[in-house]
Amino acid sequence: MASSSSVPESNMQDTTLGTSTQETLAYEIKGRTMALEEWDLTVQVESPVDFTSLSYHGCNIRGYYESQDLISYFDMLNGPTYINLIRHF
Repeated sequence: MASSSSVPESNMQDTTLGTSTQETLAYEIKGRTMALEEWDLTVQVESPVDFTSLSYHGCNIRGYYESQDLISYFDMLNGPTYINLIRHF
C-alpha cells in the first residue's frame, strides 16, 4: 500500500560523485584562511548586565532579580573571563 505523504524525488543529482546536475549551482564554496597569530587577537571583556549603570540611568531592576534568586546567575555571567582560553578557542 502506497503512502500519500511520500516525498517526491528531486531532479538534482549528487555532485560529489562526479555526476552532472540539471541545475547550475548559484555559489561556490572556497576555503579562505588568514595568516593571524593567536596573540594578535584582542579580547574585549565587558559585563553583559551592569546593574550599577542601569540604576544610574533610572532603571533599577536589581531588586526584581534578587527576589527571584537570580543574582548568582548574573554574577556567573559577569565573572572572570579567561582571555587565553578565548584566544585559543
